[in-house]
Amino acid sequence: MATKSVTRVEHGFSSEQLYRLSGLALLAALPLQVVGYLLHPPNEEVQQVLQATYGPAHVVLFASWLLALLGLPGLYARQARRAGRLGLVGFVATMVAVAYHSYLLLYEGFAVPIMARQPATQALLGADGPLAHGAGALGVLAFALPLAFAVLGVATVRAGVFPRGVGWLQIASVPAFVVIAIVLGIALDGQVGPEGTSWVGGMLPISVLYWLLFAGYAWGGAVLRSAPEGRAATAAQAARPAGAAG
Repeated sequence: MATKSVTRVEHGFSSEQLYRLSGLALLAALPLQVVGYLLHPPNEEVQQVLQATYGPAHVVLFASWLLALLGLPGLYARQARRAGRLGLVGFVATMVAVAYHSYLLLYEGFAVPIMARQPATQALLGADGPLAHGAGALGVLAFALPLAFAVLGVATVRAGVFPRGVGWLQIASVPAFVVIAIVLGIALDGQVGPEGTSWVGGMLPISVLYWLLFAGYAWGGAVLRSAPEGRAATAAQAARPAGAAG
């Protein structure tokens, strides 16, 4: 009867249902992330921005990050107590990073193509343009945001609530990006990233970063979706501070 009182609510959703919805959001985010980057042109130069798939690619990627924004609170809540302060820091930093990526993708998907079609504003875009890549809204801080993914990954591994692979995929995403960029830079004579003239050189490194990251989220989402009856609600009750009224 105690478990039933926790899992049932008179109105709205139970905690178990919310966990499952979070899991569904994280599962759905992964294929959108894959499709979005496969649609993306090789780089962000003006001639590539004008490609027909540039805008749709960013819209699909935005949808993927939006689903992550909806699903990650469930992933964190499921392990909040055992993840400790490191988990809280990682979660907050990750949500900031997700929010920034969402802004960036909307900006790149809508504002940038409009500017690319105007001769007066084309020079502001491109790899080094002052209005490219989110117009530098966060400055150098934007380069540090991916570290948030690794912090939450470390907390996930330490908490031990999800399979360790859920955390390790988040941790591995950033170093995998660095390694692939270096290897491709050597193989392609430096034509990687903004200098990449092919999809492999231009988009593969960043794609691997986010594909690994979202694979970790999807794995966690699958666990949330497949939790046996009552387990998610019991975990939510256990995560509450000792002595809290219920």
